[in-house]
Amino acid sequence: MIVVFTDLDGTLLDHETYSYDAALPALAALRVRGIPLVLASSKTEAEMRPIADAIGIDHPMIVENGAGIANLPGHDVKESNHFDSLRRFLQALPEPLAGLFQGFGDWSVEEVAARTGLPPAAARLAKHRRFSEPGLFSGSAQQKAEFCARLDAIGYQAVQGGRFLTLMPKTSKAERMAEVVVHYRDISGEPVRSVALGDAPNDLAMLEAADRGFIIANPAHSPLPVTERERLGFISRSRKAGPEGWNESILQLVETGF
Repeated sequence: MIVVFTDLDGTLLDHETYSYDAALPALAALRVRGIPLVLASSKTEAEMRPIADAIGIDHPMIVENGAGIANLPGHDVKESNHFDSLRRFLQALPEPLAGLFQGFGDWSVEEVAARTGLPPAAARLAKHRRFSEPGLFSGSAQQKAEFCARLDAIGYQAVQGGRFLTLMPKTSKAERMAEVVVHYRDISGEPVRSVALGDAPNDLAMLEAADRGFIIANPAHSPLPVTERERLGFISRSRKAGPEGWNESILQLVETGF
């Protein structure tokens, strides 16, 4: 059995327009073959559900950069509200670190919309956070190192995405992917091969852990580093960016029989 895991912004969704129209042929190819598509994004569950509905899928979703998981049968939905804990951490930072990190909890809906390019309705959903806090750090490299050390001391981490530095629990999209793979293995009674697609540093662990990974080109930020898995041929790079690159990568897999 094959299960496909995909990042959204800059991967399945265009970095600027958030459209996935260019990926429609590949989405149809997965649907025809009955291959589950699991969305794995830094977006909130509230943001991701309308996207899943529009695509026409009802599979588990890895939300808020892997800090949470939704729609997985038997999964405990009453997880801790890490967002509140992270906001308390930010409010208690001493000088000179205080105020250097500004996140969604600091910004109005209008500011989130301006910084993300999302329409106001979607920006409002982006502020419905439970597990993580994306934002921007404006201090020096030394101050950032101290900030991350303090974050680590209370059991959290900072993960760099395509746009934002995300504060979150010490988990990842890769760990959540492993949980979903077990779910599909159990309900199918078959071995599961995982395919992952992503474009940013917060996708790298998932790409490395998958049986087959695709780095989707995104000219908005520096390319991901070449790893041993890529040198061995388990990870490939798309020529085109965003949903066009996603489309070519999935169709390539379909044509070669995965």
